[in-house]
Amino acid sequence: MTVATMTRQTKISLTVFSVAFLIYLAIGVLLAYRGIFLGDALSRLQSAQSVLFSRSPGLVDIGFVFTPLSTVSALPFVALSPWIPAMTDRALAGVIVSALFTAGAVLQVWWTGLDRGLRTPYLATVTALFALNPLVIFYAVSGMSEGPFLFAMAWATRRLMRFLRTDDVHDLMAGGIAVAVGFLARYDGLVAAAVGAAFVAVVTATRRADPTVPTSPRHRFARAVTDTAVFLFPITVAAAVWFAASWLTTGIISAQVSGSYGNAAILESSGGVDSGLSAARDAVARILLLSPGGIVLIVVLGVVGRRRRAVGGVVPMVLLGAVLIFQVASAVAGSTFGLLRFFIIAVLLVTVLALAVPAANGNIATRRPGRGRRDRGTVSGIIRPALTNAMVIVLLVAGTVSTTAAMTSKRWAPQEYALAAETPLASQMSAADLEDRQAVLRTWGTERRLAQFLDEKDLPAGSVLLDTTYGFPVVLFSSRPETFVIPSDPDFVTILSSPWERGVRYILTVPPEGRGATDAVNLRYPTIWDNGGGVGTLDLSVPNDGAGQPDFRLYRVRETTE
Repeated sequence: MTVATMTRQTKISLTVFSVAFLIYLAIGVLLAYRGIFLGDALSRLQSAQSVLFSRSPGLVDIGFVFTPLSTVSALPFVALSPWIPAMTDRALAGVIVSALFTAGAVLQVWWTGLDRGLRTPYLATVTALFALNPLVIFYAVSGMSEGPFLFAMAWATRRLMRFLRTDDVHDLMAGGIAVAVGFLARYDGLVAAAVGAAFVAVVTATRRADPTVPTSPRHRFARAVTDTAVFLFPITVAAAVWFAASWLTTGIISAQVSGSYGNAAILESSGGVDSGLSAARDAVARILLLSPGGIVLIVVLGVVGRRRRAVGGVVPMVLLGAVLIFQVASAVAGSTFGLLRFFIIAVLLVTVLALAVPAANGNIATRRPGRGRRDRGTVSGIIRPALTNAMVIVLLVAGTVSTTAAMTSKRWAPQEYALAAETPLASQMSAADLEDRQAVLRTWGTERRLAQFLDEKDLPAGSVLLDTTYGFPVVLFSSRPETFVIPSDPDFVTILSSPWERGVRYILTVPPEGRGATDAVNLRYPTIWDNGGGVGTLDLSVPNDGAGQPDFRLYRVRETTE
């Protein structure tokens, strides 16, 4: 590859990334100023805000319920909030992070096609269909962890596909770093790491031996162990550091699983979720809605892969398929909510499968090919390549259509269905249906108004005590986050027990039901919602007009407690 060709490809790649990022950023800003947010994204951003601007700022405020990548990545943008308040009060820091990572995922898809030497029109079409998939777009602009996870899995898949051909340690190391990044975005990365390690071990142990090196089973086993160790080293370090930090800080190795704010506690306080056969059926249905052409593509790749004696298409099936299987298993066990976003990897899976259908051209440029490097063959494996490629595009378009339809359904997309109220589809909805969706879109408006009300009081630091189980948006939307005493503060328990003496003048409460039953304020003062619990006098009652969010009551702390 000439320098001129590399420069041209670099410019094109930069254009692909930039266009995707700017599209996502524009949509994200539009939704942010329309007040459309997801709760987990706001919670992550509030943690980033606390790291820099709480009463007791520190890295521990990142928290251990969510994996840290999204929160840490938002810190540079949150740091700008004193000069650009929209970074937090409109959650633009989260929008930027999601947009950057998802644009990175789009770029990895593009590079996967370049590695295979695909023709530009086909590659551009497949990449565009991935980038413009409505579910990908929404999570590219929402501040959630799906964008970073898509990026990490696209990167890992591409690098392991390269490793099959190059036997290059650089590809192996990059694949390991990618799954480590995936773990830091979502715990599903552990599944990808385990399956990827097994795949690397099998590939290395079964490579055709080079005539110049020993071929004994012992030697092949040693190489397999070495390659697997190289692949697993980054995620081993990342997981060890993360779990050790959680244990040293909270006394719990995985607060996301078993902590009082973790997944198990949320499921219990929410009354549980479906499990067993019905949950499995719904999970598989969501996968099929996102990737209706997946089964066809797998069959096609099985046929052409055998003719070509090429197994590149196996990588996405193994790596990304394992993540989907894990999500189905979690649904069967009743350990996760039935959310469409948990299966977003299905969109990436069919995209990479689509890139693997056409015959690859040329060899991959690599820094240091290993002894197991294999040249590409010349057999296409497809009788009518143009017709097959057109069929693949039709399948991807069908996936875009079915995803769009799924996202308008409350059953299949309980977190996304309300968006249809912002589209021309709203004119076809009944009044009750439209109001239901608009109520979801209004969520967090009450918390914003409450934050503004408290800001206008010009209270000193540490004047308002609350638990962030439900109160995190109030803190995030406030221009003075140091006003609040929250659970991540090291003196929270002490202040909760003697609020007046410690300078607290207001306590914000929620009803002691559902997740509110585990709210720290309600646990310490069980009757505070009803009568002030002996520590406060009702100052303000705040009905919540958002969906699924509790009403608030603001109590003025009494100078002397009963």
